[in-house]
Amino acid sequence: MQIALIADLHGNRPAVEALEKDLALLRPDQIICLGDIVGKGPSNDFTFDWAMAHCDLILGGNWDYGVGQQAFPNDLYYWQQLGEERMKTLRELPREHEITLSGRRIRLFHGRPVMENLITAHHPLAEIEPFFSDAQGNRYDVVIYADAHRQAYRTISPGLFVNTGSVGNAMGVPKCCYALVCGQEGPAPAPFEIRLRQVDYDREQAVRDAQNAPAVPLIETYIREIQTGIYSR
Repeated sequence: MQIALIADLHGNRPAVEALEKDLALLRPDQIICLGDIVGKGPSNDFTFDWAMAHCDLILGGNWDYGVGQQAFPNDLYYWQQLGEERMKTLRELPREHEITLSGRRIRLFHGRPVMENLITAHHPLAEIEPFFSDAQGNRYDVVIYADAHRQAYRTISPGLFVNTGSVGNAMGVPKCCYALVCGQEGPAPAPFEIRLRQVDYDREQAVRDAQNAPAVPLIETYIREIQTGIYSR
């Protein structure tokens, strides 16, 4: 079984269109989105509708909840573009999900708000390890999240801590980034694989789209980020 784990589409239409073409080649059995389908970029209605049409499951991210709850007055652009029905859906997205592949218990979530603060793969083990236990103290074998916009793969004792990277606002490598998880469905031990994938997209078109939407909050910051892969907010 092959599952595509995508996240952080962030209103970037050209990146999502490149993702769609790549997924059509790979033909994964499922597509799970780890959140932040809106915010930052100019094409939030497109990225919202695309995710709803193509994903088997969508988890909520900090931007999804923030926009859906109208938490920040400067986000008027997103509210007007999305409309109340879409924002209601954003408010109701689940926070996390669990799957079992090749005998491994895998926890999926966006990052914030499950994480109080954003944690990257470089943080001390003491800050990462708590996410490998559920409320009853049972262990996860793998934790996969998004939010940091930077692909990462870290082994800890015991387990794997993985960041999918961002489709529409990647840091480090400014491409369309996502992850593929491959294994046998269910609790029986079997081979297991995680692949971090990077796809080129038309970033010049993404810049033009952003320049044509000056009402987007901090649009110049978003443009710098997709041009450079350097966090600028």
